[in-house]
Amino acid sequence: MEKKEQVKRKIEKLRAEINRHNWLYYVKNQPEISDGEYDRLYSELKELEQKFPHFITPDSPTQRVGGEPLKEFRSVKHRIPMLSLENTYDEDDIKNWITRNRKIISDAEMSFVVEPKIDGVGISLRYEKGRLVVGATRGDGYTGDDITANLKTIRTIPLVLRGNFPEVVEVRGEVYMEKSAFEELNRIRAEEKLSLFANPRNAAAGSLKLLDPAETAKRKLNCFIYQAGEISKTGVSTHWQLLEFFKQLGFRVNPHIKKFKTVERILEYFGEFSAKREELDYEVDGMVIKVNEMNLYEKLGFTMKAPRWACAYKFPAKQGSAKIVSVDIQVGRTGVLTPVANLSPTKIGGVVIKRATLHNFDEIKRLGVKVGDWVWVERSGDVIPKITGVIVSKRTGNEEEIKIPETCPVCGADVVKDESNVAVLCTNSFCPAQIERGIVHFASRKAMDIEGLGEKVIKLLIEEGLIKSVVDIYKLKKEQLLKLPLFKEKKAENLLKGIEASKTRPLSKFLFAMGIPLAGEKACQILAEKFGTVEKLSAAKADDIQNIEGIGPKMAASITRFFSLPATKKILSQLKALSIEHGRMRLKSQKIFLEKFLSLRGKSRCPAVRRRNSFSKTAAKRLLQ
Repeated sequence: MEKKEQVKRKIEKLRAEINRHNWLYYVKNQPEISDGEYDRLYSELKELEQKFPHFITPDSPTQRVGGEPLKEFRSVKHRIPMLSLENTYDEDDIKNWITRNRKIISDAEMSFVVEPKIDGVGISLRYEKGRLVVGATRGDGYTGDDITANLKTIRTIPLVLRGNFPEVVEVRGEVYMEKSAFEELNRIRAEEKLSLFANPRNAAAGSLKLLDPAETAKRKLNCFIYQAGEISKTGVSTHWQLLEFFKQLGFRVNPHIKKFKTVERILEYFGEFSAKREELDYEVDGMVIKVNEMNLYEKLGFTMKAPRWACAYKFPAKQGSAKIVSVDIQVGRTGVLTPVANLSPTKIGGVVIKRATLHNFDEIKRLGVKVGDWVWVERSGDVIPKITGVIVSKRTGNEEEIKIPETCPVCGADVVKDESNVAVLCTNSFCPAQIERGIVHFASRKAMDIEGLGEKVIKLLIEEGLIKSVVDIYKLKKEQLLKLPLFKEKKAENLLKGIEASKTRPLSKFLFAMGIPLAGEKACQILAEKFGTVEKLSAAKADDIQNIEGIGPKMAASITRFFSLPATKKILSQLKALSIEHGRMRLKSQKIFLEKFLSLRGKSRCPAVRRRNSFSKTAAKRLLQ
């Protein structure tokens, strides 16, 4: 017994020592021992753990890569949403952002922290009692994927916190791949005749989604921490102090973060940093400005999508030139025809660009662009390639006009120009391009979330003529599915269960699933809360809709137009006939549940419970009305 206690103490001492040297090497960049000495410590710990496996813990340095490959990633709900930031692009934008905030806080003192905006993958790390328990992707800002096993392989992420840590510490950061590691990875993949990653960010994102942590460990990922999520009391009052606190806990914080009091000094620093950012071994696509005084955050509040106390400044887009070889017309799931230029390959910001959007035919007219033109191409925000101008001096006279098609390139139906939003639309609601993409969107996780109805299955069902619209999903029979090559008994049953479960999705999910042009997920949530039923929203006028906070005139016009289309009315009528009504749904299962609920509630002898039950009872009765 005494020997076991000695071994346990020895193991704990070795872990603490190895964790300290990891922190010195990876975070502080101040190693105190040689690689050989470190290897000896690590080997000694590994040997002891192999002899005494009951002493192995998940946060041991030997467990950074361990266990069986994962089958899938489970979902993690962020207790505090990971919101995106408002973007700014020039000095006026930044000055306006600061002026707006000063008006809100009146005479309160306000300073700023400026941080490099790393071009990587946003993550959340949650520690309880100083130990890493969950690491997740940002996802949609509200729900992400649990990638704890993969994040443990990143040596700049501590498994155990240092110093005096709170009971709960959740931090947000950016995982990235250094340029040198990215080049090495692509070199190896080229030798193995595998597809190459387009840029370090894509390589980092792909590495975090690998189901085998051992493979992720080979990718040499790195991490900077820059923000707190849920956290117990820390005693700090400014963001600058919070970053210093992160360092004390063992997190890696970017060394180029600065603190300023004036907008003039912030803009000066942008120029200084921009001049040297290419020398860094990681991609930076902008800067983040945060109000330093954390006591002002509540007063500054939030917009619909972002906090007011922080904004992102995007560096000017990187530009290059290319020749337009041809133009393809893509048909989207809402029937919009979008011209896309095929370009002679050009390298911009380290990425080879071969295609760029022309947005719409009004934009083509504005630019005066033709097939055969040499054009300026920018990666807007360092991400989306777009054509910004024509190099007229390179014209030869052989260039060809880009005309609006008279018919849809997919189905041959007539097209119409929608003057309200300059879009050119296919008039066929059952155009194959729209059907497949529309059904994929309808069944997707953020929409109706129909488990088992993925892209391959949808394509097969369309090819077999079993579905021609979203309505046909709810008419599928087991015997039909069993005749198809992808289906056996269990798979057919699971798909039908998934379809049945989708009938009870909330109104916001249903509206998003319908693919209303210009109306995203957040807008659909707002519409569902405001109107409550599809019928009320369908009957609403554009003026009424545009007065809702978060819904502008263009979106309102698009929504009313969508519900006025005969094809929309037909689909809604057909879905209603199948007992699929979203919002105030009268599904039998729901009604039975609520009636059962009413028969049980309010029977407690405790007055407090009776009051609570009475409130719930009232709400249930409303749903049955």
